[in-house]
Amino acid sequence: MNTPADNPSAAEPRDARTSPTAEGPAGSPPPKAGPMLPFDPWRLLAALLRRWPILLLAGATFAVLAGAAGYFKFTAEYKAAAQLMRQESSGSFRASELGEAFKPRQLSVPTLVSFMKSPAVLQRVSERAQLPARAIASGLTITPERNTDLISVSFASRRSAQTAVRVLNAFGNEVVRLTREMQSQEAGEINRLLKRQLTKAEDDLRAVNREVLDFSRQAGLINVDKETDAYLRSLGELDMRYETTRIDFETADLKIAALERELTLNNPLAEKLQVAREKLAELLQQYTLANPLVEEQKATVAELEAKLKAGESKPIAPPRQGESGLAATFYAELLNLKTQKSVAALQLEKLKTVRAEVDEKLRGLPEKGMQLVRIKARQQSLETAQSLLASRQREAQLYEENAFGYYRFFEAKLEEVDVAGRSNKLFMLTLAGGVIGLLLAAAVVCLVESVDDRIKTVADLKRITRMPLLATLPNLDALDAVAQSNWAFRTWLALQAKLTTGPRRQLTCGFISASSGEGCSTWVELLGRAASHRNEAVIVVTNRAPLNGISRPLDEALANPSIVAVSPGHLQWLIAPTDECWNTTRLSQWQSAVKAWSHMEGLVLLVELTAADQPETLLFAEEMPQLIWLAGNGMARGRESGKALQSYRHAGCHFAGAVLNREIKLFPWL
Repeated sequence: MNTPADNPSAAEPRDARTSPTAEGPAGSPPPKAGPMLPFDPWRLLAALLRRWPILLLAGATFAVLAGAAGYFKFTAEYKAAAQLMRQESSGSFRASELGEAFKPRQLSVPTLVSFMKSPAVLQRVSERAQLPARAIASGLTITPERNTDLISVSFASRRSAQTAVRVLNAFGNEVVRLTREMQSQEAGEINRLLKRQLTKAEDDLRAVNREVLDFSRQAGLINVDKETDAYLRSLGELDMRYETTRIDFETADLKIAALERELTLNNPLAEKLQVAREKLAELLQQYTLANPLVEEQKATVAELEAKLKAGESKPIAPPRQGESGLAATFYAELLNLKTQKSVAALQLEKLKTVRAEVDEKLRGLPEKGMQLVRIKARQQSLETAQSLLASRQREAQLYEENAFGYYRFFEAKLEEVDVAGRSNKLFMLTLAGGVIGLLLAAAVVCLVESVDDRIKTVADLKRITRMPLLATLPNLDALDAVAQSNWAFRTWLALQAKLTTGPRRQLTCGFISASSGEGCSTWVELLGRAASHRNEAVIVVTNRAPLNGISRPLDEALANPSIVAVSPGHLQWLIAPTDECWNTTRLSQWQSAVKAWSHMEGLVLLVELTAADQPETLLFAEEMPQLIWLAGNGMARGRESGKALQSYRHAGCHFAGAVLNREIKLFPWL
């Protein structure tokens, strides 16, 4: 290869490359840029906007598929609702005005809710409704209303509205029936206790009556003075209070025993045993007795039965955290009753003390009168106790025979069933499928666009070339001849300010691209015509003949440079063959021709180089004082362009900047 020292005719063009430009001296590395993304992020949004029909099609496809899946999966749901209301039963049966009326133990809302969720209740409802207990438990919703005595109960079924109403009414009626049984059982135990006490009180009263008659006949006493009557009344009142307190004390014992039995029945082990037995029954319906699952479940049932039997002899302990809520409620009531029993015991002791004081005062009366007073006082006390016991016993018997239950159930009606169709679920699933399809299609579009290394935008060109952008050319199909001329004129003025000129205002610039067909011929043609309109002498070396203008073969011009004579305002086209090979001989001819043309004042020499992927192009590019890298939109590959630019920079070629051909606006509507 010839050097400037070996060929003086090439010295002047090469000296022009040493002039400083915005990019730095010739052969210097490109300016360092900050960290940049490997692609233009705006390309992703533009790609999504350009391919919106594909996105809509993908979204619609996924929406149809999701809707079809939901159509076969979702079914209508029927939800029946009802309510339970607590009813006060105290005082419903009032048999006497003496003392307090019989009051069955109240059942609180939390206790009833725990009771409603128990396996025993669900099993009974399952037998009545002919549905599995698990299906009933999964469809039930129990919601206590705040600050009220109401409990809302609902049951959801996918079978039919009749099934939902039938199961819910069976559940509510079963709960009320079981609470009535509990109330009746409690009243029956109290009734039997009061009967035994009433029989003993009647026997004692008959004995006292006989004693009064016998003492009156023996002592001859008929009337008692007023003081004796006053003490008698006082002593009778004390005896009545004492008997009332004593009955409450003994009733508390009975209630405590009943609660202890309830706690024993609601043992967590008993609930676990019931669940294990149900599971064993389900396994027996599916497998034989020799199946390992059946044998394992039978062993579990036997182990729980042994633990339950062993725990019956142990004293009642408070339930642990997380155990049955019903057991916790019963244990709290048991503690309350024991407290009431302790208070009643203290009251009995105090009444005994007061009775002793009144009795001490009566000792001052005559001995026979005292004896009669004591006998009559005991008679009146027994009469009061007998009357109180009889009234309590009749009330307890009435509750046992006609228990109202703790709660009243308002049955669900078929016309009030809420039908939750599948339209809402189907709509939501279809919408979700459409959104997912849209997002997946958008992700695919973004992925394809991000891995596409073709230069499409100004940002791509700057990132890959690491050079300033000099100009962009829009699609010529959208521009008429006047618009193309105006664009070329403005662009040439901008390029003149950025390109280096020689000592006689000569301007030599080569246009090069990564591959052929990217638009170098168009650029040199438009810019050459714009320079001639500026009254400049222009020589354009290109491989495409223009439609009009003076043109000569490049080979003739290189062989005889003197035939190329241009004046200001004229344009000379030199047509190079497409298979031009720039060897050493041809480069020498080019240097001689450039030296011969350099005498022209203000000469503009625009050269279209062959594609950068041809090795001989580098030899010709080294003779250019400055180059402009041209990239065709969607044609140049980023990796290939980067490798070619690196080779040309290593060879000392100076690039003034880069231009983009056929620029497409990312957002033309903005």
